[in-house]
Amino acid sequence: MDGSLGAVLAILALGVVIVLAFQRVGVSALVAYLVTGVVAGPSLLGLVSRESLGPLAQVGAALLLFSIGLELDLGEVRRRLRAVLIASTTQICLTIVAGALIAMLAGLSLPYAVAVGSCLAMTSSIVLMRALEERKLRARDEGQLSLSVALMQDVAMGPLLVLIALLAPVGHSSDLPKLGLGLVLFTGGTLLLRRAMATRLVARLRASKLPELEVAFAVTVALGAAALAEHLGLGGALGAFAAGLALGGRGSREAVESSTRSLTGLSAILFFAAMGALFDVSFVYQHWVQVGALSLLAVVIKAPLAAVAMRLAGLSWRQAWGCGLLLAQVGEFAFVLAAGSFGRSSDPELRHLYDLVIATTCISLASAPLLAALAKPLLPVASLAALRRTGDTVVVAGLGPVGNTVVDTLRKQGVPLLLIDRNERLLAPWDGVLGVRTHRGRIEDMEDWMPLIGHRPPLVVLTFPVADASAVVARRLRSLDPHLRIIARAPFTAQVQMLLDAGAHEVICDEAETARALMPMLERVLATVPGQSGRLRTTNATMPGVDSST
Repeated sequence: MDGSLGAVLAILALGVVIVLAFQRVGVSALVAYLVTGVVAGPSLLGLVSRESLGPLAQVGAALLLFSIGLELDLGEVRRRLRAVLIASTTQICLTIVAGALIAMLAGLSLPYAVAVGSCLAMTSSIVLMRALEERKLRARDEGQLSLSVALMQDVAMGPLLVLIALLAPVGHSSDLPKLGLGLVLFTGGTLLLRRAMATRLVARLRASKLPELEVAFAVTVALGAAALAEHLGLGGALGAFAAGLALGGRGSREAVESSTRSLTGLSAILFFAAMGALFDVSFVYQHWVQVGALSLLAVVIKAPLAAVAMRLAGLSWRQAWGCGLLLAQVGEFAFVLAAGSFGRSSDPELRHLYDLVIATTCISLASAPLLAALAKPLLPVASLAALRRTGDTVVVAGLGPVGNTVVDTLRKQGVPLLLIDRNERLLAPWDGVLGVRTHRGRIEDMEDWMPLIGHRPPLVVLTFPVADASAVVARRLRSLDPHLRIIARAPFTAQVQMLLDAGAHEVICDEAETARALMPMLERVLATVPGQSGRLRTTNATMPGVDSST
């Protein structure tokens, strides 16, 4: 099928069938996307060519890695900085050394052996994130530490590109000043944008009340940063990741995430399908011993070394082995490192090495859900099924001005409360308050906070100012507990039905309630104006969103 439009059509049409089939047997959707690319690609059906998927894959990769950058919670990293630095540095260094030694024993020279070791050191953050969510492990301390280590590997890709450029002839060491300048530029620009500009920029865009403008802004930043990084020799993946990191500040992350969520999902399909299309079935058939050995070796090397790193970071050996299995897959950044090291070479041996790394990475990504399943028994997880009784503790999520008002009102009435927020600073004023418990995390991770109260809550109140985020949370909560009662907040009347459809039982609308509160004030003021008394009651029913009985 010719052209990018035909490629997208083929991928999406075939993908729907494969994803639904895989879901029936409990296989991850990301694995289904990879398989879709393999089936539709030139190795099997030939519905799409690698050339037609190339531009789409670049856009998909940029937006996907942009979303990963948004997910990097620097506050969370700072909170466990020592453990993250110890675990990530140890895991990266040990894996590179071990991988390089084995590659040298296989006959590779030192530069290419280091490049192979660097490829093995990478873990797919997006695959790990999905695997943690599917196995209900993401909000556990072990899951958070594993994800932080994977994200630090993404951050380390820039220095690794410089190292490979210094060692490998194909890396063109003459580009080192350009690479160094690029790293300094992106580091400084990311920190400046995150600290000084991101929150104000996003707030200005949201004030425009044009969702399409928010999406256009996010895409422009992601693709612009990717293009600039590509020009500097750092790779578009690193640029898009840095852009997400820049906009992932405390005041802007949720807004950008809610604006680009659907687009990111489509990007994941295109990106992983494109990676699947790179998977050469004939190459694997001809060299199945090498591919199988390297795929197995990657797990055998990474899992124990990552376990050692996690143990040094303070986990027990049981927990460390669980995290080691989570980190044992090889991530999508291996494509970037391999391409920069030997993917552009005309040497047949280096092309063979590139195809071997690509095949191994695809197989490793497909094995990530299995590794997560093996890791789960080693990590403590609370069971929702064990908490059948409904108690009296009300859960409030989101502690802005509205959330704090709700909490203060309910607390004064003697209602026991559990407060949930991802921002530790917002929870701090309520720590130690009688009748109030706090939990730092996500409201949709019920396995983490329900054991704190020992029962199912009678009510969850969502006070997020972003209706899209509330709708996603309500839908997830409803899927976990169909009987849970939810009250949500909608800034605008047009968003009320969306929240009701998502599973909220009641929705409070800021726009409508402001109008209701305004009516008695207007009536009192007009009553003091000669000739105006009583006029407001005749027009009250015509105001949108206001009950005529107000």
